[in-house]
Amino acid sequence: MIKNFVKGLFFGACAGSLGGLLWAPRSGKKTQQLLKDYVDEVSDSLDDAADSAKEFQESVKNFGTEMSHTQKTIQETIPSVMNSLQKDIEAFQFQAEPRIERANEQAEKLQTHIADFSADMSSNATADKN
Repeated sequence: MIKNFVKGLFFGACAGSLGGLLWAPRSGKKTQQLLKDYVDEVSDSLDDAADSAKEFQESVKNFGTEMSHTQKTIQETIPSVMNSLQKDIEAFQFQAEPRIERANEQAEKLQTHIADFSADMSSNATADKN
């Protein structure tokens, strides 16, 4: 829809300019020169637009190639990274297990000491009342 609007706008501008040049109160030579200059300017603009479109198309093609290369690199890299992470996790677990066991043993001892302390406090409180 916008493409058609732009085409219509461009065609209308060309037709209006051409009509204005042809029916302007100037001499024939002056009008011809103005018309020639206008056609040359439009032609240069169209050439520039075509060159820009070619450059854009080439940029898109290069971008697609680079994206394909990047995707291939990622696909090749992910398995080795995952393998390395798995090995690191296993090594951490191997090192952490004895520490966790010692921490659990210490927690059990603390709970035992707290229970004994609470029992001693209760028995002392009972003895003080008597």
